[in-house]
Order: sequence, then C-alpha cells, then structure tokens
Amino acid sequence: MQQQITMGDILDQYGESYITRHNITGQEKGIIRLLAMCRSQAMGSHFEKCDQCPYLGKAFNSCRNRHCPSCQQKDKLQWMDKRMQELLPIGYYHLVFTIPHELNLLCLANKKVMYDILFKAASQTILELARDTKHMGADTGLITVLHTWGQNMMGHPHLHCIMPAGGLSFDKQHWVHPGKKKNFFIHVKAISRKFRGKYLDLLKTAYHNQELRFYGSLSSVAGKGNFHSFCANLFAKEWVVNIQAPLGNPEKVLEYLSRYVFRIAITDRRIIEVKDGKVLFHWKDYRTGLFREMELDIDEFIRRYLLHVLPQGFFKVRYYGIFASRYRKQNIETARTLLSQDEELRQEQTLEDGGKVWVKQDNPWNEIFDKIQGYKKPNCPLCKKGRLHFAGIVSRPG
Repeated sequence: MQQQITMGDILDQYGESYITRHNITGQEKGIIRLLAMCRSQAMGSHFEKCDQCPYLGKAFNSCRNRHCPSCQQKDKLQWMDKRMQELLPIGYYHLVFTIPHELNLLCLANKKVMYDILFKAASQTILELARDTKHMGADTGLITVLHTWGQNMMGHPHLHCIMPAGGLSFDKQHWVHPGKKKNFFIHVKAISRKFRGKYLDLLKTAYHNQELRFYGSLSSVAGKGNFHSFCANLFAKEWVVNIQAPLGNPEKVLEYLSRYVFRIAITDRRIIEVKDGKVLFHWKDYRTGLFREMELDIDEFIRRYLLHVLPQGFFKVRYYGIFASRYRKQNIETARTLLSQDEELRQEQTLEDGGKVWVKQDNPWNEIFDKIQGYKKPNCPLCKKGRLHFAGIVSRPG
C-alpha cells in the first residue's frame, strides 16, 4: 500500500525553493519551514508507552502548528472532551454565514479586520434577534468557527455556528423553546438581511477608521465614493445564510461540533500524488455533489494553501451569549437544571392498562461520553488494544 503523501512532504521537498522564488518572509516563511520538519528527525523524537501492554517505542515529534493537517487530531479530541462537559440535553442548530465573493480580495488584504467583522456581524445578528420578544425573547448561545476556504483551496470566508434550540429566559427561571421543533425561531431571509446590514455597517466603520488597506486591484475601491458604491452593490445582493434543523442525537451533535473546528484548507488524505511538479488532489463540487480530481502546479498549490494562514494570535473559535467564557459554567448549570424540569422534554408513554404517563427522555450524557471515547481508537502496534501515551523526550547527543 502506498504511503499517504502529506502537506509536510510537499513543503519539505518544494518549500525552500518556493520561499526563494517568491521572496516569502515573516509568518508564512516560518510556517513553511515548520510544517516541512513536522514528524521528522529535525524535530527530535520522544518515547511512547502503551496503556495496555509493555510496548515502548520511539516517534518523531510533531510541529503542533494549527495550520498543519497532520497535527490536528489530538487537539480535536481535547476540544471535544471539553465541549462534552458543556453540551445541553437538547437539539442544536447548525448555521453557516457566508459573505459575497466580491469581498474575498479585501479579506486577503485585511484578514484580521475582515474576519473580526464576520464574527461580530453573525453573532450580533443571532443574539439580538433571539432577545427580541417578537421572536423568541431569550438569551441563547453560539459556538462559532471560522473557515476561509472552499474545496478548491481558493478564498471562501464563512462562519460555522452551533446554537442550542432555545435559550434562557431573561430572569433565568425557565428555558424558552423556539416554537416548532424543526423550524428556526425566525425566517432565514430576516437573518440574512440583518446579517448583511450588520456586516456592511461594521465594514464602513472600519473604512472611516482607516483600518482597511487596499493593494493592487483593490485600489479601484479605495476612494470614498468608490468604496460607498462598492458597499451599495453588496447591499443590493441577497446574502447567504444556511440553517439546518436541530440535531438532537448526541452523535450528530459531536460530529458537528468537531467537524469544523480543526479542519485545514486541505487534509492529507485528499492528496493523491505529487508528480512532475504538480499536485493531484480530491475535491467536492458542491454544485453537483460529485467528488472530482484537481491538478495544480506546485507553486499554485502552495500559494492557495498560504492564503489561509491566519494572523498570529487570531482566535478562529469564539463563544457568545450564554456560552461566553465569563459566565459559561454558571449558565450551563442553570440551563441543565431547567431542562431537566422542562415538560416539553418529556415524552408520552402508554401504560399496559391503556393509561398514559409522562416520563423524562433518557439522559444522553453516557452516550455522548461513549461516542467521544469511540474517536480514541487503539493505536498500539503490539497489542492492537491500547493507546500510546507520551513517556519522555529522547535526548539528543551533546
């Protein structure tokens, strides 16, 4: 069986020449070199010990960089363990906020500013609409995850959001349900238009505060008149917000919580081969639903990959509303208590004598925990049953 080609393999072979030819500096240069050394002798090695048998072996150290496709699984599991402790026994909605492609170049030139605006616009839209007594009249929560790419690795900034079905009443005395079980608490068009207005208002504020930079072809929208005309054209478009029905199954909740958090512009498993200075990889065409193959020159492949390097210190996962860090623990405990007493979460069962009784639904926490443990598959090469754990650094000579 042919060994899987990794992003590290490609950067190890072609990274330095790419740096030289394109005069790459700063953060991108460091990431190319770091990923090229990942899980190689250059990074050093450590001992791994099985928790089920006497096996003790050596393994190369990983770079642990968040842009490395090979280093995300451990962080993913740790993140899932934490979120498992915070899941509420209720359905979850999955929302995706997408900005028009006309903003892609502006995003690349102003990553921090533009992505911060995306987080603010999406979170403010949902939290404000949820608090409106004409709609739900409650404080809800959001877990938001930024993605900047499409399957072809080109720019496609969008925000994945996980929201519980409902929220805490303002006095925190009961859980407010959104209405019909499978429908969102407000029509998607109202959400997309409010999101559009929020984003463009924040964008104009950033422009007036001189926070935006205009390079190359962006110079055509740099002037005040041109910029406001640019924004007017964006306001005339319908923006895309996608909402999926609540996911009540704990397995599905975990799948959605983990699927989008540590995904990279391209995963190693999508890379098919590197040959004659070209990279062949799989991609999914969402317009047709079909999987296809794409071939790119090495330089174009690396260029597209670097488009999605996030600014240093930038948080691509953020929490809002009742899930915001300051009061998260307290709000989750309150919500769990209220949900455990909630009549709407009870189901009707028929007794043998024909009578009926209301009983609480099964507690999902043990099932959730089992699902998480299922991700931690045995990886011991000797017994095939245990998992390998860190057992010390291998010292280098001298």
